[in-house]
Amino acid sequence: MEATPQQSSSTTKKWLIGCGIGCGALVIIIAILIASGFFFFKNIVDEFKDTEALMDTLTERYGRIKDFCPNPDGTISSYRIEAFLDAREAFTSVREKIARTFASLSEEEEAIEIEGTKPRNVLTMIRLGFGVVPQIAEFIKSRNQALLDFELGIGEYYYIYVIAYYSWLGKPPEDGPEFQIRGPDEDRGPFRYWDREDFEGNRREWMRRGIHRMILPMLRNQLDKLEEREAAVLPEEWRQTLAAEVKAMETDRERLPWQDGVPPAIEESLRPYKSRLEASYLSMTNPLELVIEQR
Repeated sequence: MEATPQQSSSTTKKWLIGCGIGCGALVIIIAILIASGFFFFKNIVDEFKDTEALMDTLTERYGRIKDFCPNPDGTISSYRIEAFLDAREAFTSVREKIARTFASLSEEEEAIEIEGTKPRNVLTMIRLGFGVVPQIAEFIKSRNQALLDFELGIGEYYYIYVIAYYSWLGKPPEDGPEFQIRGPDEDRGPFRYWDREDFEGNRREWMRRGIHRMILPMLRNQLDKLEEREAAVLPEEWRQTLAAEVKAMETDRERLPWQDGVPPAIEESLRPYKSRLEASYLSMTNPLELVIEQR
């Protein structure tokens, strides 16, 4: 269904609130959008329509996120890791651009006095906040196009991202900017600033539970395939290890996959690419990397 200008306005407002833009600043922004917003809305709507079309193509070609099945022997082939890294390289510039915007918004928020916003900061945050929505749309669109170009399904991309960065390299799932990022359609309300300790805890819970919902079905798929087809040729010890990890995740909704240490097969697969994986990680854009947008 095509979004209307009114729907786009509501979504844009929520994104701006998420970036810390206060109600007074929103009045100014909305006035600008009413005066000259048709092309702004049209461009954003078109961008998100393109993003949805790309996601539909990815889903049709590679299946849904939870359908992905890792190799039953636990390895990640070098060919797939190369495809993952090449896809990330393809949208590096977009990732770095939005990271700079997030960093600038974080810096401006730190400069705002509690009892009053300095005019300079208000105008700067309006300018930065105004550009956040199209940059997020561009980020997701560019990522999805890169996945199609390098023949990666969204499920496989998420699996390698989570296993490589969180499980193996130990990157915190709560990495991100100094404000909470959450999709405007979620029932928990629009974005807003939290006390740092509160929003980091909230983001940690939100990210971990999202990761859990995506990765646990993949590990179940892996175990099912191992038991159905590969049991005769793979060590029983590996089947027991995988089964134990599935059970551990089933009993803890915030458990990361292999959080106690990745199996040797994964370690050996990823080790040759450690420097490239480290170089391709951006903590500032981490909350956007696992945006779930399949219908």
